[in-house]
This record gives sequence, structure tokens and C-alpha cells, in this order.
Amino acid sequence: MNRIATTAAVLALAGTALAQYEITIDVENPVLRPGESTTVTLHASFDPSLWAMAGVAGDLLSSVGSTGFSDAMIPDPMTIPRGVVTPGEATDRGFEGFVANQINFFNVMYADPTNPIPFWTATYTAPADTAAPFDVELMTATTRYDVFWSRGSAGSESHLADLVEGSATIRVIPAPASALVLALGAVAVRRRR
Repeated sequence: MNRIATTAAVLALAGTALAQYEITIDVENPVLRPGESTTVTLHASFDPSLWAMAGVAGDLLSSVGSTGFSDAMIPDPMTIPRGVVTPGEATDRGFEGFVANQINFFNVMYADPTNPIPFWTATYTAPADTAAPFDVELMTATTRYDVFWSRGSAGSESHLADLVEGSATIRVIPAPASALVLALGAVAVRRRR
């Protein structure tokens, strides 16, 4: 029995080490009624022995594309450009091509070392005319994941190969009253026929 517990502990520690570089998708309210909204935020985490996130780029893929999303933006401090900064293009796949960066110059400006750090946010609003429950599946597909080595150093390293991608689900459930009205309407139509 102790051997099993020890093996489980070692595997748990290995999993923790692998997840030091991770994108998480935080959904403020993962269960919505028709017409309700929630905030979706992407966070980047990194090995605590390093200083700060340098930059993240990629796509937020969604099972509903960009439909229902609004106010997509890159929040501070990941808005300080080292090139382009953009929340990405709204497409039928989600948001393609987001880019978030911050600067870390010696004796001039230091990157924010918050870990995990938010780097993308938007509002999702469920359609008001939903009659059946459905899920909005969210997943990241990252193409760049760079971390600064130390405070005040412009040097960074890629940890894309170590990255655990993010995923989340928003569940949309019609109000019981609206489902009952729809069911009664269907019964009335059947009786008329």
C-alpha cells in the first residue's frame, strides 16, 4: 500500500513540474441562462525561478467561433509592445492571432512578475433565444510562450515545448419557465393537427 502511495505522490509531483508553464482559462460564471454574460480571462503561468512573462501569442478556439463574444482585449501590463499587441481577429474558429507582450529593460522599466498573469480577456453573452442546453468549448493553441530570465534583463527564453494548453467550458441552460412554455406550445400545435 505504501508503494502505491509513494508512486502516486511522485507522479503528482511530476505532473506539477510539467504544469509550471500553463495557460488557464478562467470563466467567471461557467453556467449561464439565455442572455446572461460572463468574463473569460486567459492567464499564463511560469516557473517561479524566472522573473516574468515576456510574451504570449496564439489562438483562442471556441466551439461557437467568436459569436457571443465582445470587448476582447489585452489587459495591462501585457499591453506594452515588443512588436504587435492584439486580442486577435474574431473568426468562425474563435480569436486567431492574439499577441500579448511586456518590456523588461535594465534600469528603465521592469516587467510585472505576477504569476500567473492575465493576458487576454473578453465578455461572452449567451444567446437570448436559446431553447436547448449547449456547451461553449474553449481551448488555446499557443505559438509563442516566452519568459524573462531575471529582473531588468531583456533576455528571454521560450517554454512553448513545456506548455500545458488551457481549456474550459461554458454551459448555457435555458430557464425552466421558457422550456415549459416551449413544451406547452409544442403540445398545443400537436393537438391542433
